[in-house]
Amino acid sequence: MEIKTGVDIVYIPRIGKLMENEGFIKKTFHASECRNYKAEHIAGIFAAKEAFFKAIGKRSDWLKVEVKNKKTGRPMLIISDELNETRRIEDIDLSISHDKDYAIAAISILTKNA
Repeated sequence: MEIKTGVDIVYIPRIGKLMENEGFIKKTFHASECRNYKAEHIAGIFAAKEAFFKAIGKRSDWLKVEVKNKKTGRPMLIISDELNETRRIEDIDLSISHDKDYAIAAISILTKNA
């Protein structure tokens, strides 16, 4: 087993500006992620996806990664089978936080060794 981690911090006003670009939204976020269309919320999701890409060491199609919430409200990351195929991910732990102008996400990934 191997543990990989990633962290990302996002300036919320920057994401607010990017949200004006419909193309950016469509290529980066699932419709389910945009149900709460506040910049703070979208910035947290963006940070979570960035943290995931940092943890795996490679950027991929943004839509192959989706942030959802468990019944408890805790965020979780869902990744496409195609993206997981070579990484053999066993478990993902995600935390997202916001404070004033910043959103941050931290992720830990447990993978099987090849």
